[in-house]
Amino acid sequence: MTKANDSGQTLVEIAISLAIFLLLVVGTVDFGYLLGTKVTLQNAVRQGGRYAITGQCITGSSGSCSQTRYNSIVQIVENTSLGVAKSSEIVLKCTDQGGGCPTQAGGPGDNVTITVTHPYHFMTGSIGAFFPGSALTLTVTSTFTNEIFPPSES
Repeated sequence: MTKANDSGQTLVEIAISLAIFLLLVVGTVDFGYLLGTKVTLQNAVRQGGRYAITGQCITGSSGSCSQTRYNSIVQIVENTSLGVAKSSEIVLKCTDQGGGCPTQAGGPGDNVTITVTHPYHFMTGSIGAFFPGSALTLTVTSTFTNEIFPPSES
């Protein structure tokens, strides 16, 4: 038996419960997308590093390098990140192993560190409110040692 003044109580309870439930569902999807973005960036850095250690560069139709090694590595990272990483978010740094770093992409035997710093913007405004600027900064970095290759290719 319901009283006349209790008739809207169920509607209010459902509205509150539904709002909390939808926040949990969308939050789960949002964090799943965040995890997917992080894994994609990790794979892109790994693929860029695998390419970097060989001393290769992207060649044109003439068979000679159409880009510098640095730009070639950045392009590989961009391509394998499925459009997530932009060239402005990718940094290469060479650590000299005795031969001097001829470029940021390093020479034979040098260590090259590839870092991607990407701002992840949450789809859910209420979750993004917990982070400055409604974004979480994802940083993925890895260091590789270049193989021995002819120095003219660096």
